Amino acid sequence: MANSGSVSITTREEAVELIEAVHADVVAVGRAAIANPDLVERWQGEHVENAPRPALFYTSGAEGYTDYPFLQGEQK
Repeated sequence: MANSGSVSITTREEAVELIEAVHADVVAVGRAAIANPDLVERWQGEHVENAPRPALFYTSGAEGYTDYPFLQGEQK
């Protein structure tokens, strides 16, 4: 497992490069996953991602964790 996102958010391209270069079998993408409840679909379709809101990380409420929008028409 690799985690290249300590300074900046790991992009789809970085994750693919790490896997294809056999540096990892899986890549951690925490902030991207928090901000995109449908990250797999977004990456598969190469759709624009929601931007994370770091000011809301580690707060006690749901805002910033459960209120990011899904792709239009793809909500589950």
